[in-house]
Amino acid sequence: MERHAQGGEPMKKLLLLEPVRKKGNHQFFMDWFARAWQACGGGIKRRRPLPWPALLAVARLKLSANLLPLSSRRNALLVPGAGYPDSFAWPHAYTHEIIPMLWDVWPRYWPRLISSLKRHHVRTFLCTSSQVCEHVRKELPRIRTVHVPEGIDPAGYLPGKDLRERPADILELGRQMPFFHRAAVRACREHPEWVHLFPAAEGPLLFPDFRSLCEGLASAKITVSYPRCDTHPAMAGEVETLTQRYWECMLSRTLPAGRAPQELVNLLGYNPVVEISERNAHEQITNLLTNISSYQDLVDKNYRAACEHAPWEARIASLLPQLERLGYRIGTPSPSA
Repeated sequence: MERHAQGGEPMKKLLLLEPVRKKGNHQFFMDWFARAWQACGGGIKRRRPLPWPALLAVARLKLSANLLPLSSRRNALLVPGAGYPDSFAWPHAYTHEIIPMLWDVWPRYWPRLISSLKRHHVRTFLCTSSQVCEHVRKELPRIRTVHVPEGIDPAGYLPGKDLRERPADILELGRQMPFFHRAAVRACREHPEWVHLFPAAEGPLLFPDFRSLCEGLASAKITVSYPRCDTHPAMAGEVETLTQRYWECMLSRTLPAGRAPQELVNLLGYNPVVEISERNAHEQITNLLTNISSYQDLVDKNYRAACEHAPWEARIASLLPQLERLGYRIGTPSPSA
């Protein structure tokens, strides 16, 4: 007998549409998600490779859309993408119900996101940002939204030595938080024995490849961690969301210093970050490094929490029952997929 979802509708098989890949911009986080999906028993629908300029043209011209008479009896497709689903779902959205799974939906994309969800007759929407889910619920109440907190593939990250044995004292990656950087420079000027690592403004990347990144994180006592809405306000606006940098710090047993997104606190049940405020950043940084061994218990707790909560497999294991309640079951491709 065919299983039914809540509400009496037949269960619909759900496959993951293979992530888009383009030269020079490898969406590795989508590949992490796809590998975890398969590890949890999910099926993949392969896509034919299409030139990225063609997909950009699809997005600009708003060509992607759902044709309900063609899609109602087909398998549903979980479509990983960024911003909005248009180019990522084309041409499969014509003939399948799509469930977008989106990253990096910054405020400038919100009007386009809403129009895209309408055009694709989306019934179920997944996103790594809880605030984006709230926005979609407000604008399109008929859509079922599911917040899927950011995950990571833990492979390759190193737990490293205890904090007091690490050679680097402060590590800054990516765009700097200006007040923290100024305070760190001042603290290290007062303590010349402290090692402060940060990228030059116009220089090469501090860590040019994944292996050197993992080794660098595992060598640092403190790693600066602020949400993107703090460091990139022009891009992120007021969207505060969990990013993989926090998982990288916790898996490397380096002490995250800065500010934790509320999504991370809610997920773990505690704050894994030592909060550094602009008012007394210099004193806080100095006290941290002077008493770094007293934070060993926190980084060990963070490491255990990340091992449990950071992997995409853990996220998908909790996602699958939610999808089933909404009327979808995972499976391998069928000839009619």
